[in-house]
Amino acid sequence: MRIEKSGFNAYNTYLEEPSRPASEGGNTKALHRHVIIIGGDKYSFFAPWSGKFAHKGELISFDWDWDKTGTFRNIDKLSFEAFTKDGGREIRGDRSEKVRRTAGARPPGRRSEWRT
Repeated sequence: MRIEKSGFNAYNTYLEEPSRPASEGGNTKALHRHVIIIGGDKYSFFAPWSGKFAHKGELISFDWDWDKTGTFRNIDKLSFEAFTKDGGREIRGDRSEKVRRTAGARPPGRRSEWRT
């Protein structure tokens, strides 16, 4: 299914991996869930980027499909495109695949100090 040049009510991003300190690379390239609300319907996708693929006032187009359970509307991030107010087409964001990181950040200091 496809959404074609539609406005959106809200666009939010949520961190999906354990957070990391800045010295470990920070959370900019960590896996984020991007949730877009159009007319009360939620559409979402995962991307290894904390920025937004579309900004307020832009129109968006993308392909989407239901998940296996028929509960979530999953966006195909490769088809996502934004259209600026002057009609220009914008392709933003990191669209690569990333495996979800499950390990937390290590505590600072030497390993022998962790037991205290």
